[in-house]
Amino acid sequence: MKNLIPYLSLILLASCGEKSSSEKAESDNILDNLTYAVDTVVVDAGDELINLSMGLYYSDVSPDSKKLYQFSRNDHTLTIVDLDRLKIAKKIIFEKEGPNGIGASVSDFMALPEDKFMFSTFESAAIFDAQAVKLEEIKLKPDDFPEFDGEDYDLNFQLGISSNEQFLYALPGNFSATERDLALLDQSSNTAKMIDIPELDDTGKFTIILFSNGMGEVHLEKYFMEEYHEKLYLSSSVTSDLYRYDFQKDSLDFFSFPITVSPKKKTEYPKTEVSSKKEQQEESRKVQSQIAFKNLMWDESRKLFFRIGSITKSDSPDMPAKTSVFLYAFDSDMKLVGETLINDLQHIPEYPFFKDGKLYSYVNVEDELGFSVFTFDV
Repeated sequence: MKNLIPYLSLILLASCGEKSSSEKAESDNILDNLTYAVDTVVVDAGDELINLSMGLYYSDVSPDSKKLYQFSRNDHTLTIVDLDRLKIAKKIIFEKEGPNGIGASVSDFMALPEDKFMFSTFESAAIFDAQAVKLEEIKLKPDDFPEFDGEDYDLNFQLGISSNEQFLYALPGNFSATERDLALLDQSSNTAKMIDIPELDDTGKFTIILFSNGMGEVHLEKYFMEEYHEKLYLSSSVTSDLYRYDFQKDSLDFFSFPITVSPKKKTEYPKTEVSSKKEQQEESRKVQSQIAFKNLMWDESRKLFFRIGSITKSDSPDMPAKTSVFLYAFDSDMKLVGETLINDLQHIPEYPFFKDGKLYSYVNVEDELGFSVFTFDV
């Protein structure tokens, strides 16, 4: 059992982009000369075990950032962590099959208001309560929606649901799709539509597929969809550009930013199909050596959005890679208000989120759930 005191306290006072006081006064970049401190804390699991074989791959954080939900596909267990007390609040065991089954191969997990959860597989999805009882089954078939004109869409790719449960959204297409549109389904009227998001089309052009000995292996860049303040934000790992869809106004806005501390997007495309492991590694290095962006995060304490970018490069396959990490800040209207290279930070934050004005990043501390907690002087 771990105590609630930090497992490790590491204070880093890093100055990012040093400037004179007169230059700083004239700058409208709120991240100029950013300083920060880092503490590492560990969740007290008591006599319980948190399965971290996939880290926080299947996880979500409550809108108030008070709870972390971590799902394990190995034993179909959902662990609820009290982030204020850094203790396990509850464990829920879900059935794999049967009337309350979540399915054999969960592909996505999402926490909803009022202690409800949505689990998705490649074929269906369902909403469950905190007693592991299925409340609603969601089976999406393109033929049920004339708006799709009989197209054979896979409507379960990155399927999500709005916080009021009125709208379902997804990015249809199989794993090798080079372009995706936003599918939006209004459950109150049982209508649907496809919304073009062309500025994210480059995401699929960085897919690398290895075919060898009758087997296939795929590397995909990531799409991100987060809801904040009844609006859906769509972004991807290959570009700083993003979209904002307003559910109530049925409007789509596109944002591109004058970023200067890093590239704005990946630009060098890899081969999309390779036939050997060596060729796959070469093409993967080409992708990984370019800028990569994380999901958009909302900091309620500052009323700002933040996003992380990173570049990982190695001079040769035999040399250790070096990582540069960038931080970008946006106001509530999606205006870029700050950007910086975070000096002395060599590791890219994993599954990051903001809580009480601090950035939390997942770390595995001797097979126990921990977080690096960044306190920024912003």
